Amino acid sequence: MDYLKFKFDKPWIRQAELLELTSMSASCLKRYMSEQLRSGKPLSETGYVTFEGFREACWIPGMFCNWLMTNKIEPEKQYDYELAEEKRNRMNIVNLQKHQQQYKEVNTNDTNI
Repeated sequence: MDYLKFKFDKPWIRQAELLELTSMSASCLKRYMSEQLRSGKPLSETGYVTFEGFREACWIPGMFCNWLMTNKIEPEKQYDYELAEEKRNRMNIVNLQKHQQQYKEVNTNDTNI
């Protein structure tokens, strides 16, 4: 799946260059790497490569961009009911957080009496 047709001037780049190129934080990349490993898949599927005698990990940028588009981009909502369900779910989370806060306040006040 070639979603992106970027032209890179190098066959691989250092991890620091990848982070700068993609405007991604190091912690986000590390999380993606750990998710990939936890799912039992090799990092090489993401474009990760290591070279003997080279300190920093390298990446094949085109392969990483394709993996990112395939595995990490959220699909766009197509139907109104999907948007409504997402909004309901977010509101449920907000309401749950409010209820938990109120519960903590009530319990804190009860112990102070």
